[in-house]
Order: sequence, then C-alpha cells, then structure tokens
Amino acid sequence: MSYLPQVSDERNLPAFQLIEKDFGFVPNFYRAQAIRPDLVDAQVHLVDAILIRKSTLTRRQKEYVFLVCSAANLSTYCVTAHCEIVRMLGVEGTEPEQIAVDYTAADLPIAMKALLSFATKLNGRATKVSRRDINALHTYGYTDEQILETVLIVSLAKFANSVAFGLGTVPDFDPPEVVLRMAEAGGSTIG
Repeated sequence: MSYLPQVSDERNLPAFQLIEKDFGFVPNFYRAQAIRPDLVDAQVHLVDAILIRKSTLTRRQKEYVFLVCSAANLSTYCVTAHCEIVRMLGVEGTEPEQIAVDYTAADLPIAMKALLSFATKLNGRATKVSRRDINALHTYGYTDEQILETVLIVSLAKFANSVAFGLGTVPDFDPPEVVLRMAEAGGSTIG
C-alpha cells in the first residue's frame, strides 16, 4: 500500500472518521500518512476548503482541473482516484478519462477548455504564466476568485501527486485502461 509502515489502529483517528464519512472509505493516500495524524488532519481541512466545499467554481470544474494536472504529472494514483470520485459524485459531463487523456478533444465548452489550458500551463510551466493568461480567463467570464481557486487546485494536485509518488501509494480502485497506458508512458505504476 505504501513505502512506509502502516498504523495498525487508524480507525480511531478523527480525521479518518471524517474522511470515511465523506467518501465511504479511507483512501490509501491518507492511510500512507497515518504515522502523522496531525498532518493528515491539516490536509483534510485543506482539501475540504479548496476542493470539496461549495465555492465559486463548480465541483466538476475543480475535479477536471485536478484531473488534467494529475494526468500531466503521470500520477496514476490521483488520476484513478479522481476518475472514481467524479463517478461517485455523479458529476454530469464528459467522461473523466477523456479529460485526463486529452481535454482539448473532449466535448467541453470553450470556456472550460480555456480554464484547463491555464491549469495545464501553470502545472507544467509556472514561470511562463503572465498577466495575459489572467486577462484571457477574464474574457471567458472567469472572476478573480475563480482564478485564485484554480491556482490553488493546481497547487493541491501537485502536492497530492508528490505525496502519492513519494510514499508509493497504490490506487484504491482498479485503474482504467487509460491510466495503465499513462503509467507505462511514465514508467510508473504507482503515485
């Protein structure tokens, strides 16, 4: 499940009880960090504030941003988890695997593609992001608050991807075929 030893009685951790209530199970991502419940607790609150809590971006927009970044980072764990989360939430729209593989070819509104393009650029070439990119998002109707949330989601995805890679976290679900191909391309079956 992970490179580090597992805590034997993790069910008593308050953060895990909250996670199980929200998701119906405790993902391996958090189990792999159980030796530091204080850090798991901090992450749970951060994830709730940025990704889960209702805000200016829809949950669909947030999940799609998380997916494109995780796919670009070749994070098998996070892509698998978030494809499944999109399904569990009943998020209507394009199949999550299509978003992970090539959102530009997906049947998405142009404004959504613009947001995902911005997220992809920030994720992979952060030093190239400029005022021009922000202004372009404004032309698609995105507010400063939505842009800020997007930046935070990109950052959260990079954080989660790094944690999953660093701890050798294995997916909680069988990875879809596209994720397996992604892992082959990146030379990794975990993370």
